[in-house]
Amino acid sequence: MGYSRVRVDSQIDARPGLPTSMQLRKIIKVGLYLLLMGIMALPLFGLRVPKMLPSLWLLVIHEFSGFLFFGHTLFSNIWSMRIRQTQGLETGIWARAFIRKLAMGITLPTTIITPLAGLMLIEDWDGLQNAPWAYDAYLAFWLMAGISLWPDLIRLAIDEHAKEPTHGMLSGGTRGILALFLTIYIIFCMITKQAWITG
Repeated sequence: MGYSRVRVDSQIDARPGLPTSMQLRKIIKVGLYLLLMGIMALPLFGLRVPKMLPSLWLLVIHEFSGFLFFGHTLFSNIWSMRIRQTQGLETGIWARAFIRKLAMGITLPTTIITPLAGLMLIEDWDGLQNAPWAYDAYLAFWLMAGISLWPDLIRLAIDEHAKEPTHGMLSGGTRGILALFLTIYIIFCMITKQAWITG
C-alpha cells in the first residue's frame, strides 16, 4: 500500500505543468491562512456580530475562554518545547503529538470563542468603532492570530513533520514571544479601557 502510494505520488509529481504534492500542501496552507485572516479582519472594517446571549453569559464565556486560551498556549508550549529539546526522539514525538491534540482541542476552539464572545459583548458599547480600547484589543488579537496562532494550528493540523519533534521550534518560539507581548497589550486594554494604537 505504501509502495503504491509513493509510485502514484511520484507519477503525479512527474507530470509536466502539475504542482507537486508538496506544492499543493503549501497552496492549501497559504489559502487557508489567507481565508481565516480575511474573515477575522472583517470586524475591523465594520462587520458587527449580533448578541446571541445575555451580556453576563457572554462575559463569563469570554473571560473563561480567554484565561483557558492564555494559560494553555503559554504553559503547554513551554512544557512541550522543553521536552522536545531535552528528551529522546520517541518522547519528543509523543510530546509533539500530544501538543497537537491540545492545540486542536483547546487552542482552536478558544481562538474562535474568545473573540466571538467579545464581539457580541462589545455591542453594549455600540460596536468596536465606538470603543477604541476594544478595537485595539481585537486588532492585537488579529495580529497575534496572523503571527502565531493560525500558522501553528494549520501546521499542526496538516502535521507534515510528525516524526521530527524539533522541527519549527525556533520560529515557533520567536513567534510565540511576539504573541505574548500582544497578549499583554490585550490584557492592558481590557483592564484600563485605554487604546495606545487607535486611541
